Amino acid sequence: MVTLRKMKVICNRGALLEGLNVASSVVMGRTPKPVLQCVKVSARDNQLTLWATDLELSLVYRDNQVEISEPGEILVQADKFRDIVRESIDDTLSIELSGEVAELKGQDSLFKIPTQPVDTFPSIGGEAVEPDFEIQGGLLKKLSAQTVFAAATASTRYAFNGVLAVANGKSILMVSTDGHRLAQSKGDLSKPAKNTEKEGIRAIIPTKAMTLIDRLIVNPEEPIGFHITSSQAVISTPQATLTTSLVDGQFPPFEDVIPRDTDRQMKAATADFLSAVRRASLVTTEESKGVRLKFGKSGLVISSQSPSAGESKVDFPCKYEGPDFEIGFNPLYLTDGLKAVNDDEVSLEMTAANRPGLIKGGSDFLYVIMPVNLQ
Repeated sequence: MVTLRKMKVICNRGALLEGLNVASSVVMGRTPKPVLQCVKVSARDNQLTLWATDLELSLVYRDNQVEISEPGEILVQADKFRDIVRESIDDTLSIELSGEVAELKGQDSLFKIPTQPVDTFPSIGGEAVEPDFEIQGGLLKKLSAQTVFAAATASTRYAFNGVLAVANGKSILMVSTDGHRLAQSKGDLSKPAKNTEKEGIRAIIPTKAMTLIDRLIVNPEEPIGFHITSSQAVISTPQATLTTSLVDGQFPPFEDVIPRDTDRQMKAATADFLSAVRRASLVTTEESKGVRLKFGKSGLVISSQSPSAGESKVDFPCKYEGPDFEIGFNPLYLTDGLKAVNDDEVSLEMTAANRPGLIKGGSDFLYVIMPVNLQ
């Protein structure tokens, strides 16, 4: 590849900063390979393109709000470049390559930052590919918000470190679990999946990639394309292309975890139930991290106690069907699930004190939570 050592462009500062913020979340903070802390900036064909990678996740971000006097490309340290653009007070900035130094000029400022050889940057994708299916941006943000939080952060069971996406026909299902809780959300595709397998197109997408996809969605009406291979997913928005390695491993048979024959059910306003759980959990500690839910004819009593922090009791009126019953939950997991509900009313279904509870919010979201033993 021929390395161009000239470049001169004028950029809209706000648009450039948006791209650099996303790119900086891709690059590695600590690495023995300094090139992985850099962003490649390419200016040609009336477009500024930002390239970033950590070798597992790669981003190509396109910015059309530029004027290019001299096409070219540079490789610069991502965080330092972003910080300069962020702190600038100008509406536009000029970027010019002078020898081995990139000059960023504002109305009253000049910054000179060293560049690296562009040919040392890894070769990453970014080419247009035909998507296997498309989903509306706003719906994808909803599915992501209702699942990413329940994925494991560092599990030895690698399949837990991501979100399972299953696209089949006109529908898509997303599922995550960390072994203590499971979140599932579903919706309709704007472009049906071209699957040949009966079980649909399946991929475990890393949590980092899912979070980044959410940040790339600007317009809730815009289509987001997914192209899935055996080892990678290529996600395309009108402004960016994200390529990620898939999580290796077999996702557990999540359908078997979802309670089926529940005989105890509570219904309540989502916001009110969330508030009651939060208040009751104020005296929980690391040693006694649990809230007790006691159901009866008069409703629900939520309580907790800790030798060092004290006791709490919240009387919560609700609709309850079933015999008198007590069960304990980790309040953090319980509130996480309630915050993910997008419906005004939520239901909590149970079978026994040592069996998982099932939270349902609307027709498209469910959340399974394991109980805790309260002495």
